[in-house]
Amino acid sequence: MKINVYAMLKTLLFTLENGKNLSSGMALLVKTAKSKKEKAVYSSIYNDLKEGSSFSYSLKKNKLGSLDITQFLTMAESGANFKVALEKIIHYLEVKEEFERESNEKTTLPFIYFFIVSIVVLGVKFIAVPYQQSQSEGYSQEIILLISNHLIIAQIMADILFFLLLLTGSYFIVLMIALFSTSYGTQAIAKEIGLRLPVIANIVKKFEKFILFSMIGEMLQSGVSFKQAIAAAIETTSISTYKKALQYSLDSVKYKGKLVFHDAMYDAMEKELMLGVGSSHQVGKVMVEISSRAKSDALKLSTKFFRMITIISIFLMAFAVFIEFYTVVLTQILIQKGLIDLSRGTGTY
Repeated sequence: MKINVYAMLKTLLFTLENGKNLSSGMALLVKTAKSKKEKAVYSSIYNDLKEGSSFSYSLKKNKLGSLDITQFLTMAESGANFKVALEKIIHYLEVKEEFERESNEKTTLPFIYFFIVSIVVLGVKFIAVPYQQSQSEGYSQEIILLISNHLIIAQIMADILFFLLLLTGSYFIVLMIALFSTSYGTQAIAKEIGLRLPVIANIVKKFEKFILFSMIGEMLQSGVSFKQAIAAAIETTSISTYKKALQYSLDSVKYKGKLVFHDAMYDAMEKELMLGVGSSHQVGKVMVEISSRAKSDALKLSTKFFRMITIISIFLMAFAVFIEFYTVVLTQILIQKGLIDLSRGTGTY
């Protein structure tokens, strides 16, 4: 059973709003845990807090929460108001989950079609064709030759369908892992692959921008300094171009005392929005707006992609039905035709 980090943080925020501390919140979670695994993890975090360890350290130790969340919490612990930071973290999670929910609504049909096509293509290759071949062995050599040539074509079509299914399915799976995997390493690999693929590359970039700007914006509004927020974003992102752009901005603030907007991260409109902002809180607010814009762009691009994948999967399913008909029905028709032709000729089967 996977532990719900969002629900845990909401409970902790509730306890803080009622004047209690984190340890009290974790003690409440231990008492109300619904499974042994939850109870064990919450108890471990509670004990770590009692021993003086930070909350973010304990989450990392128990492998709970994604890298962006633990980075956010680390920065929040160094800020002036942890409760406000926790509110921003929860809002950040809500925005992420909303994007995932909206995207998942568009992936149901492709998953169903891919599953059906996979069953058909495997059934044809490993069941239907071998069965038809074994059934034809009792007939004359003429019919065996006729059926063999027919089934070779069926195998070739099944192989083509399998290749197309593998190609389209891999494209689909790479994007899903790149966007929604909870494993940082797996997600980083999927993103690197996705950045080299047409269509997917733009979606991955927009999604990463949405996540990074949302994270930085919420950090800045919670009282975390600009340098700390950018440093945390550098640690979180796995896209090298964004790492370099963020590092460039961080270095410009550190050594030149001014914020430089790198072309890899900001377009012309976003640069205009950032000009003239004063406090870190204002910068954070603008970054959240930019994040919302990037989220809309990512959703539009992903919707087009999932629509395209759905159409392709429908064609693949139609092709799969044809192959099944060709392998099973047409084979029997050929056998019957061969038997009739032989009976009219030599009289032998």
